[in-house]
Amino acid sequence: MLGIEKYYEGYDEDSRLIKDNSHKVEFITTTHILDEKIKAGSKILDVGAGTGRYSSYYFNRGNKITALDIVPKNVEIMKEKLKAVESENLEIKLGDAKDLSLFESNTFDVVLCLGPMYHLLNYEDQIKCIDECLRVLKPDGILAVAYINRYAQYVIHISRDKDYINDGFLKNIVDCGVEYGDDRDCFYFSTYDEIEEMMTKFKVKKLDHVGTDGIVHMMRDNINSLDEDEFAKWLDYHFKTFRKPSLIGYSLHNLYVCKKDSIL
Repeated sequence: MLGIEKYYEGYDEDSRLIKDNSHKVEFITTTHILDEKIKAGSKILDVGAGTGRYSSYYFNRGNKITALDIVPKNVEIMKEKLKAVESENLEIKLGDAKDLSLFESNTFDVVLCLGPMYHLLNYEDQIKCIDECLRVLKPDGILAVAYINRYAQYVIHISRDKDYINDGFLKNIVDCGVEYGDDRDCFYFSTYDEIEEMMTKFKVKKLDHVGTDGIVHMMRDNINSLDEDEFAKWLDYHFKTFRKPSLIGYSLHNLYVCKKDSIL
């Protein structure tokens, strides 16, 4: 927990998804996928909401939002950004994705878990998080789970500096999903197969599994230099390929979307 707080104290999370073309692809893709599945007027829990980029987006589309994050700095940023909004359809709370006891079971139409899996370092905590997300989700509700891909993390570092090929900590990420194996770690890097296998433990129906940013981080200078028309052409290519399992492993950020089984 302290490692996560320390990381976000020194990181500008609020601009991450909008600061240039290469970073925008993740947000554009995630909303592209979810907009097809989220009905206006849905009651949404945004678990690990960060500074509220998705919460704001779905609130403005006419949904009832509860935004939850474990980092006090992120919660304060959300409150400051949205302080002009006085609505019973928006709540911002400090809380832990592994313990959603603030909320009753079968409460939300949609649960967005777009950050917690980045930071849950062991399998038991990951299972606990997904279990809690599904508990508070209504039957037939939508759960969206984002994760960072370990193989893309390796390739991206080598593409930026060839000397990373000798970095033992980078090799650790590929081998076991964490960089150091001690209390310095605050990120966990998953794989496509790992997420697919984990989600079979739950009573859900898979709806989608995509690479949300594809290979943009390996060619970010070129992607960031594209004008508006050229960027639209890149997105068209990306949307044609982002579901292909043979390519998803090269996407840094991935998204798994499922429906909670109505027979529970």
